[in-house]
Amino acid sequence: MTHLSSRASARRTRRRRGATLFTAALSALALGGCGLWEPVDTSQIEKQAVDPDARVIRFAHQYDPAHPVESCGAATLRSELADDGFTVETYPSGQIGGEGETTEQIATGGLELGVVGPSFLGVWYPDAAVLDAPYLFTDVDQFDEATTGPIMAEVYDEMAEETGLRVNSTWYYGTRHITANVPITEPDDLAGLKIRTPDAPLYITSFAIMHGSATPMALSEAYLGLQQGAIDAQENPIPTIDVQKFYEVQDYLNLTGHMVQAVNIVSSENFMDSLTADERAGVEDAMEKARVATRDCIVEAEEQTLQEWEDEGTIAINDEVDVDAFQELIADEFPSKVPWGDLYLEIQESVQ
Repeated sequence: MTHLSSRASARRTRRRRGATLFTAALSALALGGCGLWEPVDTSQIEKQAVDPDARVIRFAHQYDPAHPVESCGAATLRSELADDGFTVETYPSGQIGGEGETTEQIATGGLELGVVGPSFLGVWYPDAAVLDAPYLFTDVDQFDEATTGPIMAEVYDEMAEETGLRVNSTWYYGTRHITANVPITEPDDLAGLKIRTPDAPLYITSFAIMHGSATPMALSEAYLGLQQGAIDAQENPIPTIDVQKFYEVQDYLNLTGHMVQAVNIVSSENFMDSLTADERAGVEDAMEKARVATRDCIVEAEEQTLQEWEDEGTIAINDEVDVDAFQELIADEFPSKVPWGDLYLEIQESVQ
């Protein structure tokens, strides 16, 4: 237990630095002209029909209306909270802005809820980025155990105390795999390949360790980039690969499973404190049901799509990936490359 206690102590040390980091983040955003202190202008966004007597919860995310975050998660919240006197008004497809803008609006009261990825939360509280780490989990069961367990609960409580942002729930987004025009079976197969990733430093670090070369690029540009040869490969969960039709410009789906990925449902502490005890209990219960519904929808989509691709020969499925080799590289190097390496190891140990 000594090593776990030392890691908890290190987390507390980082927590004491949290206020300084948070202030720096606010200053950088303000200087960058992000409109941090300006409320969301939703006047031009089409509103859903609402009960005039209901309390409105505005919920923003980046995903298409057909994505499980909306069709399963937000739909469950809407249904469950209707009987508690709430109307959940959603803004999909980045109507409010990117995840950075969404987080700012939650912090300043312009929104009640939003979907924010761990790397974006890490700007406000570094330890929150841990859920975007490679090979933190090997499957969805481990993901569920950790993201609903005491370690992440402590991280989120500390983050709420330092920043005023509250993670209400953590939803499964999908397991990320690599597509390419060659089979990727071992780390050396990534050498020389330009792999499209999201524009977050953590991905660059992770793929460098795995012998790849991350090329940050907007998801909307990735198909053309692959088609024209500007990039050689990309990595995403199967449902995203399907929606983006990357199978049209890539020959292999390589089942690396390098990230079992989360998205966080975030509110402000001010919003949660404004609720009565009964209202808060209702919101928390609805969040749990939405978490399960989203996970089940995405797991089903992953399984069905993979089976369809195999049956129809849509893309060659490479299931001979030496995942252990990738995991060993990450285990040897990754924890020393990030400020929350001790937390990464603590979470891994807790689910093994």
